[in-house]
Amino acid sequence: MEQKPSSICLMCQNQLRLDFSQRRPESTDSERKGESAITEVLTGHSRNLMKLISDAQFPSDAPVCNECSDALVKEMDVQVATLDDEIKTYKTYIDFLKENHPTTSISELKTRLKNVTDEEQQLEQQLRRLLAEEEQIDQELQQKRRAAETSSADTAQLWMKYRDNLKQVYDDHDELAALEAERQYAEVQHRKLIDTNVLDLCFHIWVDGNMGEINGFRLGYSKEAPVEYTEINAALGQCVLLLEILMERIGVHHHQLSPVAMGSHSFIKLRRNGNDIDTFPLYGQGTPLSGSSGIDGGMRRFLQLLEFLMKELKDRNKNFKPPYPILGEALIDSNVKYNAVMVLNTEVRWTRAMALMLTDLKAACAQCDALRAPI
Repeated sequence: MEQKPSSICLMCQNQLRLDFSQRRPESTDSERKGESAITEVLTGHSRNLMKLISDAQFPSDAPVCNECSDALVKEMDVQVATLDDEIKTYKTYIDFLKENHPTTSISELKTRLKNVTDEEQQLEQQLRRLLAEEEQIDQELQQKRRAAETSSADTAQLWMKYRDNLKQVYDDHDELAALEAERQYAEVQHRKLIDTNVLDLCFHIWVDGNMGEINGFRLGYSKEAPVEYTEINAALGQCVLLLEILMERIGVHHHQLSPVAMGSHSFIKLRRNGNDIDTFPLYGQGTPLSGSSGIDGGMRRFLQLLEFLMKELKDRNKNFKPPYPILGEALIDSNVKYNAVMVLNTEVRWTRAMALMLTDLKAACAQCDALRAPI
């Protein structure tokens, strides 16, 4: 008995028994094509199954079992229904276009489509250009931000320097104000010193009644208030020192006499032709006014020098007038002469003469200070 050839279902791959009695007699080329197509499907080549079935001219060209055929028919019915729905949709849209755009032609729509496409391309190019510009701007923005950060750091550093400099300015201002206050204080003190008569401070002369004092040393004598020679000698030494300073202050020198201050042993020196001729002491011992005194010669020369000083001061200031004029060895007070020597003199009159002499010395101090050049 002849065995019928078998084949495989193209979908489920099950064995099929084909009846080849219905094959067309001349199956040379078409048979070979069908067999090659089946072979491609079975060997795994890519091929459209629906195309194979559609192109088959005889059942043997695309063998499919009954179950798979029914499934394919149902699937094709679904696709046909879907296509029908799409056709109805398209027809509806076409009718809508015809109703709403009756004058619009296909060529015009194509032209508009082309214009829209060109515009889209231009917009895309513009978008790419804008994106490139945005990227460049982002880069510049990053650079600006870095520069701003650097500038902020520099600004902070400059502010710190400004703060330090401002603090230094305030400190310098305070220091300057303090120095200005010190300068003003020093100027006030300097003016006080300028206005102060140094000789009055160094040689304090005071006359209380008939008794005169110089730097606390009494120059006079009374039985009620006896004064020893040691105190008188110290007072006369102060008078000689003051006279010497006053003569140096105004820059005058006697042609023969010059005072020599040596404390309690001061004297007046007599010089002629540059040679020392004699000295006249202004110190003594024992009891004042008790007899001959060794200070009378020195007192006469002292009065000569004091008179010479008063004359020099009057030459420099015509308005200056000594409080008590000197005449020889006496001083005149209200036309009354008071001898400055102890010989043949009384205690009261000699003490009064010493007070008048101290008053003249005090006036000479004031006049020398007035003659000082202003600073």
